[in-house]
Formats: sequence, structure tokens, C-alpha cells
Amino acid sequence: MCRILSYLGTPVLLDHLLYAPDSSLLNQTIHARMLAMLNLAGFGMAAWDPASHEPHAPFRYRTTQVALFDRNLKALASKLQPSALLAHIRGVAYNSTVQINEQNVHPFRFDGVPLAMAHNGDLADFRSVRFDLVPYVKPEFARHIQGSTDSEWLYALTVSALEDPYRINAPEEILAAITRALAIVREVRRAHGIDRSSSTNLIFCDGVNLVAVRFTFDFGKSGQAQMQGTNEFLSMWYSFGSDYGLHDNEWKLTGGAARADSVIVASEPLTSDFATWIEVPEYSALLVRSDGARRMAEIHALEV
Repeated sequence: MCRILSYLGTPVLLDHLLYAPDSSLLNQTIHARMLAMLNLAGFGMAAWDPASHEPHAPFRYRTTQVALFDRNLKALASKLQPSALLAHIRGVAYNSTVQINEQNVHPFRFDGVPLAMAHNGDLADFRSVRFDLVPYVKPEFARHIQGSTDSEWLYALTVSALEDPYRINAPEEILAAITRALAIVREVRRAHGIDRSSSTNLIFCDGVNLVAVRFTFDFGKSGQAQMQGTNEFLSMWYSFGSDYGLHDNEWKLTGGAARADSVIVASEPLTSDFATWIEVPEYSALLVRSDGARRMAEIHALEV
């Protein structure tokens, strides 16, 4: 499986998210605590930097290199100060059928669409069902699909379900589109008789709003052992507050949600101390909206 990190708030040095914490996203390449496998199949990010040219458009970086050894990424991390970030390290099954190429590196974002997406999970037997999804993907987006992952199809289904995918959508609209996409996948899986447990943890961000979904098709059904992790890898965590930085020798946000101007969402906490982190409940969505400098969050039950 994979590891995801998203940030929305006041500008922060990218290095302080990707490298500095003791369980930072880059450290999770080989030392993830909630996943019994390595994540060696590439790194990608979309970073919205308010000081950059066209700040509404994210800086995008994707590579099939092992991110820990990527000097270019380290150099960028010491310069960029994004106000929003969606980053992903890709973990895949250890066999020769997996394709390691840039087209399969997350996050996904089609030209002209503000919304980007990263996925932690794997849809069982996806190759046998993917073309049944074509009628539900708008032709303008089907033409943009370049890779072979289930993740890119999930993204295409979601943006196709938005009334206007070319504008900034409210978190409720994004969640409705995600729910529609998951319902389509569920029906296609049912038509093919697929009931193997398949995780679908998703994070969507457009630089203004953020929606994170913790979801699994047929959790606990046959094939669970094939997922190469433990049940814990399905987790998703978030932290709210302000003044992200090193406090009392711990990288964290302070002050809690009452006056929060920033939020971090991740597959697992970035620090050894879990005290400032909250786990997203199973079959739930975390909606984060921006109201000026404030960030407000809500947990919604998923009805798929």
C-alpha cells in the first residue's frame, strides 16, 4: 500500500513536513509504523505556494526514484513554503506485473481541474472491471488517463461526478462526487462477483478545501492476507491547530481546533507522540474548509 500526507494552512517550509518529523512522510518510505511493507515505487506531490506565479495552480513533482535518495526533492523542500500540500509515496505488491512509471505516480490532477487526489489502497481484480467504468467517465477526462492504476480511474470517476469540475467546489460537493464514484465501483464489483477486501482511503485537495475519506469495500472478506499489511494500514489521522513547528522537541500544531489555522492529514501520525493526532473513524469523511485564515473541520459518515 501507500502513504499519504496533506496539509492546509499557513505557509510552512516543505522540509518541515516531508523530512523533519521523526516519522515524516519520507521516513515512512522504509520505516512506516502502521504498514508492514516498504514504499519504493515513487513519490509525487502537488504544492500550492502563495508566493509563486499563479498561486492557485500547484507546483507538481513526480518521480519513480526512491524519495529518500532524491537530492532534487531535498533541495526543493528547503525552498518551497506551501499553504497546501498533497504528497504521496507509492507502495506496490512485490511482483513483476506491477508497472513502475511516472504515469502511475500520485497525486493525480487533470489539466484545468483544481482538484488533486491521492489514494492509499488497492481495488481487487481491477484489471477485469476497469472498462466497465468507461460509461461513467466524461470523455474529456477519459482521454487524460495515462496510467494503469485503479487510483487514476477513481479520480476520473470523481471529477466526472462534479457539476463543474473546473471551479473550486465546496467540500460537500466534493464528498457527493466521491460517494457517487464509490457507489459506481461497488456496483461494478458486484456485477463481477468481486467481494475481496479492497481499501480506498482517499485525500482530495484543491488548495482551498480538503476532503479525506477512509473507506474499504467488503472489509474482512476473503483475500485480506494478500494486502501485505495489517489492519492498521487502513488508518487515517489528522491534527488541527496553529504555529506548526518544533515545540518541546516535537513537531506539531499547537492550540487545538478552536482557533485552528492549519490541518495535517496523514496515513499515520508524523511523530512518535500521538497526543495531538485524532484518528478518522472507519467509513467516514473528514471535510476541511477554509474561512479566511481559519480552517474548520467536520466528520461525516459515508453512505455508499
